[in-house]
Amino acid sequence: MTLSLLVLQPTPFCNIDCDYCYLPARTDKSHMSMATLRAAIHWVIDAGLVGKELSIVWHAGEPMVLPPAWYREAFTVVGEACPPGIGVRHSIQTNGTLVDDAWCALIREAGINVGLSLDGPAQLHDRHRRTRTGRGTHAAVMDGLGKLKAHGIPVHAICLLTRESLRCADEILDFFIGCDIRNVGFNIEEIEAAHAISSLQAVGIEAEFAAFFDRILERLRAAPGQLRIREVEDVLSALRHPRFGSLTSNCQNTPFEIVSVSWDGRISTFSPELLGTEHPRYGAFAFASVHTDCFEDAIYSPRYRLVAAEIAAGREACRHECAYFPFCRGGAPANKLAENGSFAGTETLYCRITQKVVNERVLRALEHDLIRAS
Repeated sequence: MTLSLLVLQPTPFCNIDCDYCYLPARTDKSHMSMATLRAAIHWVIDAGLVGKELSIVWHAGEPMVLPPAWYREAFTVVGEACPPGIGVRHSIQTNGTLVDDAWCALIREAGINVGLSLDGPAQLHDRHRRTRTGRGTHAAVMDGLGKLKAHGIPVHAICLLTRESLRCADEILDFFIGCDIRNVGFNIEEIEAAHAISSLQAVGIEAEFAAFFDRILERLRAAPGQLRIREVEDVLSALRHPRFGSLTSNCQNTPFEIVSVSWDGRISTFSPELLGTEHPRYGAFAFASVHTDCFEDAIYSPRYRLVAAEIAAGREACRHECAYFPFCRGGAPANKLAENGSFAGTETLYCRITQKVVNERVLRALEHDLIRAS
């Protein structure tokens, strides 16, 4: 087992109230102590999960709720807890409303990778990403983006797609190009954790999503290099992989390739979205505590063994049933649980849209270009 990503929850609190958010405790203002952070780093190192590089993402709440001074101390703690020779990379995924000059100074100083949650132009963004008093947050995010750009800080954007977004491919692309954001990933409104209903549960949504992505691909091919779309890059990367077709798992369904640590030190693995959630059958998806348990306590716990066995069964079922398995390698357990009620299931709305439709449209575009070039 090798850790590819350590997700740390500095706080479960978020300063805004997006109506599609999956986080169950985003009004909780608790925050991680330095003792818990130190224990978390020691936990993954003592478990033998860390190689030459430790990639940390601060997430599962709005990370910028805590001040830059907290992170300066946190980064020092992480550095002191890591043995010599381990490189540490820090990333944050932020809603962008709290960016100021002090934050920009820390980002540059620590080399933090910044992901910005931004759903495109204001008329799309402000429908769902609002304050707790119902006001749109687009203007505040754009102010934050302006500060990041003024400090020369590159960002990538995560744009969440609802059904209304699918009618606005050109507006979304024009917006990001106009903002000089060159790397964009499309998340979808998922059925997940605290968010039980999606606007994408509509009849015929696959055709709508296909039309959206066809337009995205048409624009990308008309202006090569202008914009990089994560989903397209993922398909191309999979096709280029020397072991394409033989890989059998992804980081979300491989035990302890992703480790998530809650603000109070509870350890989870598999999909990060499982952190902090509970299920009538499985209970809480916390398999250990950094304060009281070791790695062996986690992997031999009955709850972990049940969850891991069902995730493995679901992955194998996908491998035998689905022609797109070489691309997604068994899907995301959090989506299977939320949509199917079990980790052992296979197809979900999430995989039909983000895997089957996207892969089909990208492969079709590649085939078209090869025929035209021949």
